[in-house]
Amino acid sequence: MQLYFYICSNFQGKSDVTHLVEIMCENDLVLAGKHGEGPNGKLGPIPYQGDIPAYIKNAYHYEKFTKPSELVYSGGPRFHFEAITRLKYPELDNIPRSDYITVTCGGMMLGESYNYVTALIDFRTTPERPDIESPYFEAGAQLMAKLGIELYGYLKPIYGWLDYSPYDFLSGEAVRDRKELDTLYWANFYGPQYIEKYSKSFFLDSPCWKKEKLPDGGIYLQEREFYTKPVSGKKKLKLQEYFSPYRIALASRNPFDDDNRELEHRLPDHL
Repeated sequence: MQLYFYICSNFQGKSDVTHLVEIMCENDLVLAGKHGEGPNGKLGPIPYQGDIPAYIKNAYHYEKFTKPSELVYSGGPRFHFEAITRLKYPELDNIPRSDYITVTCGGMMLGESYNYVTALIDFRTTPERPDIESPYFEAGAQLMAKLGIELYGYLKPIYGWLDYSPYDFLSGEAVRDRKELDTLYWANFYGPQYIEKYSKSFFLDSPCWKKEKLPDGGIYLQEREFYTKPVSGKKKLKLQEYFSPYRIALASRNPFDDDNRELEHRLPDHL
């Protein structure tokens, strides 16, 4: 599962990264240190034992553009870290874990303010055993949705989504220019800019399972309660009929949806 926030007004530097890490730790996540080998011989991140300031000092970087040909890459503040969940192993110890969330934050893009935060949850299953077979899949999805709402409250992005990583999604430039939305994901975060574009009633009157007003004037839509139980029949048709006039389609890569058999119920290394 991937969580993605675009153009976060509260991601400008190291102090914002510090608060981002604190939010993760307050939600029962544990910062990951170096990777090591566990009793089963598999590599995984080991719980970090130091304090947050020291962790950030080692992981935070500020990159500047060095030549025009590199403008297609992100510059500015960048930060990458891993946080271990307690879904599989509630107790802390120094044994490498196989379930963790990887968070990447970026700075500038093409000279425009394009601050993004994205997170992936990983259970490190083997190719022979897809992540969808993990008994922690649903718990991981719910954890990411909870984190998403809390992170949105601090980061204040223009737009965000949570779903199985799609092939195609809006670019930062498209969101910056308030281009039309094209997909309804499992969880959706619409900032005030998109509320103004589509109207508050458009989102709140939708047939989504959860519709929640956010503190900054944005709106959170969750298409259905459980990720592993896709809508079907009349409920799915109702969603399609509501959003299709706006050229917004339902996310089509849920591996639990019988309509997505082309996926062969296989996911890549992350979920």
